[in-house]
Amino acid sequence: MELQREAGDALSYRWVVLGVSTAVNSLAWAVRSTFALFYVEMLRELGWGRGATALGYSLSWLGFLVLAPAAGWLSDRWGVRVVVIIGGALLGAALALTGQVASVGQYYLWFGALGAAGIAGMLIPSTAIVSRWFVRSRGTAMGILSAGGPGSAIVFYPVVAWLIAALGWRAAFVAFGAIVTAATIALALLYRDPPATVEGRGSAASSGPHGRVPTRVDWTLRGALRSAQLWAAFCMTVLGVVGFQIMATHQVAHAVDRGFEVTLVVRLFSLAAGSMAAGNLLGGWLSDRLGRDWVFAIGTAVAIAGIACLAAVRGPADVALLVLYAASGFGFGMRIAQLAAIPADVFAGRHLGVLLGIVQGGGGLGGAIGPFLGGWIYDVTGSYTLAFAAACAAVAGSAVAAWLAVRPGRRAARSG
Repeated sequence: MELQREAGDALSYRWVVLGVSTAVNSLAWAVRSTFALFYVEMLRELGWGRGATALGYSLSWLGFLVLAPAAGWLSDRWGVRVVVIIGGALLGAALALTGQVASVGQYYLWFGALGAAGIAGMLIPSTAIVSRWFVRSRGTAMGILSAGGPGSAIVFYPVVAWLIAALGWRAAFVAFGAIVTAATIALALLYRDPPATVEGRGSAASSGPHGRVPTRVDWTLRGALRSAQLWAAFCMTVLGVVGFQIMATHQVAHAVDRGFEVTLVVRLFSLAAGSMAAGNLLGGWLSDRLGRDWVFAIGTAVAIAGIACLAAVRGPADVALLVLYAASGFGFGMRIAQLAAIPADVFAGRHLGVLLGIVQGGGGLGGAIGPFLGGWIYDVTGSYTLAFAAACAAVAGSAVAAWLAVRPGRRAARSG
């Protein structure tokens, strides 16, 4: 009876861990979701040019590609609490130092490199520990966790806007950094590792009969690196983020080019953020019942239909198409929940942190490619038609890669 009570207490604590990780994810993503506010102020004062100033943002994505596996590796050895605290301190320091920059090189170093280290130290361990606490309902948990991304814009956009208006952008960077560090450290102290009875259920239980992971493989790091499933999951993330970032970066410009008022566009794309958060939640829940690959495919179809609606917009009379595109954020959200759930299903075990870091690091590569690719295609062709077609191709390719990633490994990971 006492053992049952302790097991019940342990299982109930997983919701605390999920809440902590969702908040930590929101803090990390808030730095990216609010960057546009700082970007405008930096352009006005520093005069570095749009390309040079935007490059710091791109570097934070590229740095994540390298540093995410390192953060996962450290969390496997030092524990989630330690690495998340270090990540929060690094990100806070990066923001405070960015507020003091006098040269573009300093900006690239602090916001690009140090900021990427902090974000990786927060996102990867906080995701890995949720996947370890939640086995049978991992998709639902990842849906809630991934909702922290769009949620960060809803919560922190007005906060950062107020800080900039009240303090100026330099002091606002410092204040925002202090908020991120203090909140992350306080939250990380609540982390607790799952008992062996929870994590030991194995990845098969998480997926059910539709999850395509019928047996648990105790992957070695070398075996995983040689597996097709790991690199399929990596490609799933790279292509998915390329497609998403093409749209996220250029959607406003396209709508304004077609004659829509900026205020209307902002309101509609705020609807897109809400739709995406809802898609995160429902997509995660459905994936526990229908299978990750099927939910990913459904979300892909909705997302591509939405991109087609935006591409078809010709002027303000097509506002219904713009509304449909905003609502299609639901499809993107359904997919996002699977980007962590799929590798967690396949690679659950002692090396999950570093392997999840490799897969999620693909988002850094996609985040660096997507905005540039969309802008380059526009510069060459004079329209976003081919850029949006490229986004559709990337989104579809990521769905194919997701299907390959969840197939059972025919060749088991070998030791050595």
